[in-house]
Amino acid sequence: MDFAASQAIIDLYANVDVFLVVFVRVMGFFIILPVMVGQNMPVYARIGVSLGLALMAFTSGVIEVPPYELTIIGFGFLILQEFLIGLVIGFAVMMYFSIFHFVGQLVDFQIGFSMVSVADPFSQQQTPITGSFYYLIVSVFFVWSGALHAVIEAFFGSFGMLPIGEAHILGNAVLTFFLFEVIIEYFVFGLRIAMPVIGTVIIVDIILGILVKAVPQMNVFVVGLPIKVFLGMIVIYLTLPLLQAAFGFVMYDVIGTIWNLIGGMMP
Repeated sequence: MDFAASQAIIDLYANVDVFLVVFVRVMGFFIILPVMVGQNMPVYARIGVSLGLALMAFTSGVIEVPPYELTIIGFGFLILQEFLIGLVIGFAVMMYFSIFHFVGQLVDFQIGFSMVSVADPFSQQQTPITGSFYYLIVSVFFVWSGALHAVIEAFFGSFGMLPIGEAHILGNAVLTFFLFEVIIEYFVFGLRIAMPVIGTVIIVDIILGILVKAVPQMNVFVVGLPIKVFLGMIVIYLTLPLLQAAFGFVMYDVIGTIWNLIGGMMP
């Protein structure tokens, strides 16, 4: 064993409390991070990945020994604070990632697929079929495009900008503003991406309304539902190539939001 490895082990042993705090921040981030949640990744695997990343952060040289009261209450408060930091950043990533799930739900509602549900492997809940389809495609993009690495890299930047024990979370108006902005953008981006299908269905509804006035004997429900499904599937197929571009735009905004949240928690 070389000197550097021996010194790292000695530092870890001497500052095991600091390592535990770093691990809690990483774990708070990973328990809500897309692709890592759900039962597709076992709990022990998530804990192992979090331990490995916490060890990398601890040995990176950017971690400073936090000033806290040498009591159970002081250390417990520090643990809670660091967990909230990871949870806040992970929440922002999850909200942006779930935009495409929301898009699928809007599309399903418009074309009449909202009654068809499948088991979502991430949330372990019954979700509309198009929502799950979009979610799985975006999950592949998330890993294949390197967005997962970029998000983790931005998260690790929090250790340099937010030293342990110095974050301002409770009663932080700036942080609250950024979180509300994330929620607003969730709905705005979702509506924009789903607009081709929504616009097509609105046009179909207008045409069917005109036909009902011209031909009162026509059963609009029997005629309209197959037309909506058929045209909706065509629009979904035609807009699939644009899904990757929309994903890139959303993920670019995610990185900026992470840095905004980190800056908003700075004292």
